[in-house]
Amino acid sequence: MKNDFYTIAAFDYTAEAQVMKGKFESQGIEVFLKDEHTLDADPLISHAIGGVKLQVHINDKEAAMELYNELREYEVDRRGSRIMCPNCQKNRILIAPPRKKLLYLLFPFFEPTRYLCDDCGEIFNKK
Repeated sequence: MKNDFYTIAAFDYTAEAQVMKGKFESQGIEVFLKDEHTLDADPLISHAIGGVKLQVHINDKEAAMELYNELREYEVDRRGSRIMCPNCQKNRILIAPPRKKLLYLLFPFFEPTRYLCDDCGEIFNKK
């Protein structure tokens, strides 16, 4: 049997990955944490290597993605309320990846926070 793994998520810290691993294993999904020991040895290289990757066997991909979407944390506003997508009115909102414009690469703190709807893919700024 070939060992094909699928990366479900990446985490900056091993503790976050261990918590998620425990939740997956409690549902009977076997998990492999790639680069876990590397980050335990030197946590400052987390961004350089892409963090700790939570991987599952390719046969468990669908069940793992479904479980991860139930467990992941979505963005909330300052009052703690879930942010709504202006396109589909769902509340599964994530922080959108940064733009690749030179100004924002040099000065990332100038870029306003943009949000990404996990359901419809809409990228928007919160008003």
